[in-house]
Amino acid sequence: MLDLSILPPALIPLAIFLLRAADLTLSTVRMLSVARGRRLQAWLLGFLQALLFITVVSGLFSSLQSPLNLAAYAAGFASGTVVGMALESRLAPGHSLLRIFSRERGVAVCDALRQSGWGATDIAGRGKDGAVSLILVNIRRREVEAVRRAVVSVDPSATITVEQVRQMRGGWRA
Repeated sequence: MLDLSILPPALIPLAIFLLRAADLTLSTVRMLSVARGRRLQAWLLGFLQALLFITVVSGLFSSLQSPLNLAAYAAGFASGTVVGMALESRLAPGHSLLRIFSRERGVAVCDALRQSGWGATDIAGRGKDGAVSLILVNIRRREVEAVRRAVVSVDPSATITVEQVRQMRGGWRA
């Protein structure tokens, strides 16, 4: 257990904030790993989070009598969640499925995507106003923004949706 009384009183709220933010950052990234089915990563993050909680965060509870320390704890909790989301977003593990709807430029969008090295499946569809191309693109999550820019440069009126998917097997690169 960590004894915060060794710190100067003015630094205790900062220490509480940083330690709680670190704990929640690990927790958030761990939960996102669980949702993506990344077992080893979730286990390692869970181990580190539990170790941090037991050795450090549990020692913080004796320092929460002060309203400033309590506010630092709550701010660290909230900030750790946001930092964890930002970190996970930066790492961007996993795959995404993009659905691109193009009324008039579907073939050109597919050609541009394929020339850039992405696989694209074009499905003919019919919308309220007539024919439409539905283009499916399965990519690494970190490539989503690059694909979005490529599509918009060819068809600025295209509608694009994205969802996170778990790769089961196969694919055009397999």
